[in-house]
Amino acid sequence: MPVTLGGTSSMNHGSGTDTAKARIERSEASAVTPHILVVDDDSLICQQLERLYQHNGYQVSVTHFAENALQMLEKEDIDLVVTDIQLPGLSGIELTRRIMERWSSVAVIVMTGYAEIDDAVQVLKIGAGDYIIKPFTAAAIQESTGAVLERASLFTEIRHLRRQLKNGYEFGGMLSQTEEMHKVFEVIRMVAPTNSTVVIEGETGTGKELVASAIHHHSARGRRPFVTINCGGLPESLLESELFGFERGSFTGADHARPGKIEQAHGGTLFLDEIENMPLSMQAKLLLALNDQRVQRLGSSQWIQIDMRIIAATNVPLRTLVNEGKIRRDFYYRINVVPIFLIPLRQRLQDIPILVQDFIRHHRLAADKQITNIAPKAMAQLMRYHWPGNVRELQNVLEKAMVLTKNRVIENVELSDLELPVAMSSARAPWELPLPIWIREQEKSYLVAKLNECGGRIDLTATKSGIDVRSLHRKMRFHGLDKKSYQKRVSKTDR
Repeated sequence: MPVTLGGTSSMNHGSGTDTAKARIERSEASAVTPHILVVDDDSLICQQLERLYQHNGYQVSVTHFAENALQMLEKEDIDLVVTDIQLPGLSGIELTRRIMERWSSVAVIVMTGYAEIDDAVQVLKIGAGDYIIKPFTAAAIQESTGAVLERASLFTEIRHLRRQLKNGYEFGGMLSQTEEMHKVFEVIRMVAPTNSTVVIEGETGTGKELVASAIHHHSARGRRPFVTINCGGLPESLLESELFGFERGSFTGADHARPGKIEQAHGGTLFLDEIENMPLSMQAKLLLALNDQRVQRLGSSQWIQIDMRIIAATNVPLRTLVNEGKIRRDFYYRINVVPIFLIPLRQRLQDIPILVQDFIRHHRLAADKQITNIAPKAMAQLMRYHWPGNVRELQNVLEKAMVLTKNRVIENVELSDLELPVAMSSARAPWELPLPIWIREQEKSYLVAKLNECGGRIDLTATKSGIDVRSLHRKMRFHGLDKKSYQKRVSKTDR
């Protein structure tokens, strides 16, 4: 049936007071262009929906068969599927079920006739976002489309971000959109083919071992051992035997000979984590091994030739440690050939959505419980937090949320009470905050004031703020602001 024929409009599950135009404006407020797939064996409906969606600025694809739709979902970034229930071959109900099982973040609208209302309700239970009854008007399908895309806007952006990652935002298991991290990726590419010693500086949880691993695996040593030792996790006597190895009988309990980490890394890379904790005496012995490229096990008089590359990591700037006398100057100059600095997560909060999606996508628990998404409210909490534990803390928070959730979508996250969320940190003096955090708080305060002044009206707030509606919507999502909280209540006497 033609879309433009008069008749009953959609069974809308959003707000009945919003206009179709307002819905479309909100969906278009996203920074990306949604891609809609229309599935119907009626060529006329396909043509009319294609023209209508293209007129409203959407990217549109069309097919007459559910089987083709599944193939397109495999190969393309689809944000919304609009499908008829009655299709040749695989039905619209089965198509929706398979989409929810495989691509649950993809929104679905089902087109149905009056006689198929029960089937439409069943599809809603499976996970479809809305259904619309034929014959329907252009306004009705616009209203439904805008409402469904608005609810799914966060995941639309995440999918498009993942597509961008394929074009250079992912490197060595690290994900980022920031210029600072892209510079790190470039340094890794340049230093990896060499044998230069590298020191990685960054706070706990910023991914220093990932950087070290990326350097190793992109080098000519990539097929040889990558050996890790934590210098802060062992007492000095044990650290020495772990690094240099020992012969049988060299000390009490040494009932067999064992090679040390240095020997094990022969031909490959030795990663020294938390090198700031290495004792001065051990630095001298390691320096000798590096200069001579040979090592002697404890209790042995034999020298063993070695060929290894050193990558070190520290939570404290090495220059500070040198000035404090905790790192020998000769050791510092030997290992600090190429420094790499990792910024904390609070300085690259825009990476959180892709980090979250990537973690959920690859975690075994998420697969076992069929968890595929995180609710916008929970995402807003993550975006406002200070992240003292960086990416590692983010992963721990997400894992706990997955353990506790009973749904396929993470609705709640629990953040540490040891560090206040960014939104609550205004009690701290401004000079105690990192500059990016202070700027973000000022922006949020400004938007709250403007929304209050304009009674929650988005168009007026955008005008008075000197930005477009799309940017305002994006900033409101980032700060977790809801226009309904600022709409002025109208009393009965004012009506």
